[in-house]
Amino acid sequence: MRPMKPEELREALKGICIISITPFKENGAFDYDGYAKNLNYLVAHGLNKSNSTIVVGGSTGECGAMSSEERKAVLDCAFDVLGDKIPIIAGCNSTNVWESVALAQYAESKGAAGVMALSPYYYPAKDEECIYQFYKTLATNTNLGILLYNNFEVMQIDCPISVLKRLKEDFPNVVGMKECTPAFFKMTRVVQEIGDKVSVVNGHGEFLEPYAALAGTAGFISSMSNFAPAKAVAIWEARSKGDYVKAKEIRDTLIPYMDLASKYSGMGGEYKVISLLKYITDEVGSCGGYPRIPCVPLTEAEKAEVREVLKKLDL
Repeated sequence: MRPMKPEELREALKGICIISITPFKENGAFDYDGYAKNLNYLVAHGLNKSNSTIVVGGSTGECGAMSSEERKAVLDCAFDVLGDKIPIIAGCNSTNVWESVALAQYAESKGAAGVMALSPYYYPAKDEECIYQFYKTLATNTNLGILLYNNFEVMQIDCPISVLKRLKEDFPNVVGMKECTPAFFKMTRVVQEIGDKVSVVNGHGEFLEPYAALAGTAGFISSMSNFAPAKAVAIWEARSKGDYVKAKEIRDTLIPYMDLASKYSGMGGEYKVISLLKYITDEVGSCGGYPRIPCVPLTEAEKAEVREVLKKLDL
């Protein structure tokens, strides 16, 4: 397959951006067959290149717990299974910009739709210039379109609009932004300031739909697609038609899961939510697999709690 051109990625981001989990076996090894089952489950329930893209090996995919070679193997599996059924965006998060570059160049050689990357987060960048220089290095070493990733929880800085405008002006392959700002007003301002040139994606997913649609975002991320892909598709279809009442009705059927995810986030942060997401994906007949250390499996009591929530979700 040929790689997508940056302008093609910008258009493709006007939809559901699936945030893919990575199934591991109990011994910690990557579960190729399990991941193939997971990806086929998405396609079987309505996700395709007309309504979605998929981020492989991102934060929810436990990129920080894998080596570069393992991340390439996960990407290989996605290409083997999906082909061109859903445009594949390679997660290239790293505290080492040259690892991000190497992953991006590998993804480009495979025919990826684009790359997603988070700016430095081990020592979080407090200076705007640090953020700019990271993305400058990435943008000048790949021809792929770049989906900027603003994640305050990890970076401890809400990427300023001034940096975003500067990056877009300087690098034409910066075409998207996964906006996870903790301030909804900031999201609206990003759309107003750069939304005519960059596809701003609601990084909080179904939690902020369809409110983020009213703010003018191009699409929304969806980790819930791993276990409720048909609902994500239904929300997008209603959103696309401007039927925000219908979109909210569908989104509200997922509130039991969102309540539990919020509870678990407060108990153990993102690691706990990943474990929840993987277990519920197993329970609906797909494959979430085991999490990898430092992420730990749910307890038996927590699994029972998840099964009770599943009864309320009407999947």
